[in-house]
Amino acid sequence: MDRKSLKLPFREGSHPEWTCPSCMKGFLRIRKDTFFKEEIRSSRHHSYDEWEPEWIEYVYSCLLLCTNDQCKEIVACSGVGSVEQDYGEDEDGQPVQEYEDFFRPKYFEPPLQILSLPEACPQSIAIPMKESFRLFFSSPSAASNCVRSAVEELLTELKVRRFDLKQGKRRFISLHARIALVPAKYEDLRDLILAIKWLGNAGSHGTVGEKVSPWMM
Repeated sequence: MDRKSLKLPFREGSHPEWTCPSCMKGFLRIRKDTFFKEEIRSSRHHSYDEWEPEWIEYVYSCLLLCTNDQCKEIVACSGVGSVEQDYGEDEDGQPVQEYEDFFRPKYFEPPLQILSLPEACPQSIAIPMKESFRLFFSSPSAASNCVRSAVEELLTELKVRRFDLKQGKRRFISLHARIALVPAKYEDLRDLILAIKWLGNAGSHGTVGEKVSPWMM
């Protein structure tokens, strides 16, 4: 997946090249006559003297079609939009003020595959990762929390123990402590896993939305 395509807002007639989540070969294009947009209720007060076009807020929905003739997957997409000011030139080369609608996706169904998962990836890891893909645009904090869960499962697959026995009682080992127990042959992954853990912690405490968004990743 091209990360740049995930960060960009789009115009109705031109959007990023989102890779088809089913075949991973074709690109998704807005299917003809399926794009609908409407202003939300709080955006409709155009009679105010102070009103500016930048106050406009939309919701939109559309269907996307895979360009791969062997696939032709249909993906539902919805999100939000706004109006932004731009400057162009008229036929005489004079600057003119223009306004354009821009849209940002919040949901894809089936979800885009943000990362390519190996075919041999255990389901215990793949399931929370795929759930993070589903939440990537709508809730970065929830998505990062799913990735944290995937890290826990990865450590289990690497045979890192989950429990300790203390005074005859079984107690969970913290994720941070488990990372320190990663076998030596995977030591080169330890710092990377630790970084993912910190991002997941931020998601668990609801702070990712303040510091991290899908447009920054």
